Amino acid sequence: MNELLPAAYTALGNVLTRFGETARAEAALRQSVELAQQLGIASYEQLMATGYLAYNLYGQGRVDEAWQLAEGALWAYTGSPDTYEAFVCRSVLADVALENNELNRAENLFSDLAETGERRQFRVPLAMVYFGLAYIHLVTDRKETGIKHACKALELIEPTKAFQLFIDQGERSRVVCNALVEAGYKGPFLNRVLENLPGKKKPAAITIANQSVIHIKTLGTFQVFAGNEEISQERWVSTKARDMLAYFITFRGERIPADKVFDGIWAEKGGRGLTAFHTALSRLRSALKIGENSPRLILVEAGDYRIDAARFTIDVDEFDSALAKARASIDDESTARFYEQAINLYKGEYLQNFYYDWIFPERRRLTQAYLGSLRALAEHHYTHRRYTHSIELLERALRVDNLQEDLQCQVLRAYAALGDRAGLINQYQEMKRLLAKELDMEPLPETEKLYKRLLENFKN
Repeated sequence: MNELLPAAYTALGNVLTRFGETARAEAALRQSVELAQQLGIASYEQLMATGYLAYNLYGQGRVDEAWQLAEGALWAYTGSPDTYEAFVCRSVLADVALENNELNRAENLFSDLAETGERRQFRVPLAMVYFGLAYIHLVTDRKETGIKHACKALELIEPTKAFQLFIDQGERSRVVCNALVEAGYKGPFLNRVLENLPGKKKPAAITIANQSVIHIKTLGTFQVFAGNEEISQERWVSTKARDMLAYFITFRGERIPADKVFDGIWAEKGGRGLTAFHTALSRLRSALKIGENSPRLILVEAGDYRIDAARFTIDVDEFDSALAKARASIDDESTARFYEQAINLYKGEYLQNFYYDWIFPERRRLTQAYLGSLRALAEHHYTHRRYTHSIELLERALRVDNLQEDLQCQVLRAYAALGDRAGLINQYQEMKRLLAKELDMEPLPETEKLYKRLLENFKN
């Protein structure tokens, strides 16, 4: 029933967002989008997951990312613009405009949504559209129409008891709810919202739930943290239990049969396979357990196993997310900042202390992504005449792969721009020595031409 997984992760992400567990919610929603794309599921399901993800990012204050995500999803969407999924995504654009204090733009977006919402009877999201219009009218001295919009919002949302949707609006909710109270409206819904606006203590249940998140570091030495405590070798009992988790993390987007996991971890074959597998699985679950009511983090469905990805934070996901933001950013400095984040997360090769064959494809992918980030950030600093910083980044890249001639050429250009003739000559000679020693090759003709041209410039 793979086709149901994206919808399940979308629902889970939406619920976690409502509980205020934004990091876990973001992980679940990204899992939904990724699975929907892999399965080739209808674009409206991808749009729904993306809309909720954009709303999640908006709630975290990452408004630029939310706008780009929602706008990009709507641009790629091929279905009817009047669907519920498109409505949710468009509402994020209106919320972001409001957050950026672009009141005219937000009002136009909300007004268009109100027309669609009324026609299609999208009750809950329509309530939040009227809420947005109410706030805009109230803060622009249009009290009468502001109260009318607020009444419509209250009428739609009150029967659902979705208090959190109003609470999430923070000070905007205070403006709208106080205006309703002053106009003579009262009741448990408004009271509860006003009592729980920002500044109030969150329920203890959320704190307990957050403790169930497992933090994984795979870039460099493999480390696993349950809460704030690193899981020690004694707690793993055996290295096979630890290695099994690394396997599930590597293939976290898949459901894996027990025999495939066994083949990946154990060299031997035979009847002892399932016994060894289940022993290691039991130890793995025990190692990850936090408290008596800790949820089961390794799930089984019809004989296939997978991790509950929404309960894990993984440095590779953060690394890939930073790269995606860098590529999607239209602002030069933001792009550089996201590349810097990705580079700082890379502490070494993926699972550098593991030697299984199944690790190497992911290790190669991440190494190349890291080199690409260093190259891109070095080019950014070169463009802004920060040549020393550019050289430092390129030298980090060359420590990973010193035979990439294009990186060597970037260093040559940076030394020339810096006016360091000795540095230029030394870099070229070192590159020539390495190519001869490791590959029995001379530099490419293009590289020699570049070097001669850069050297010639010192004479002029």
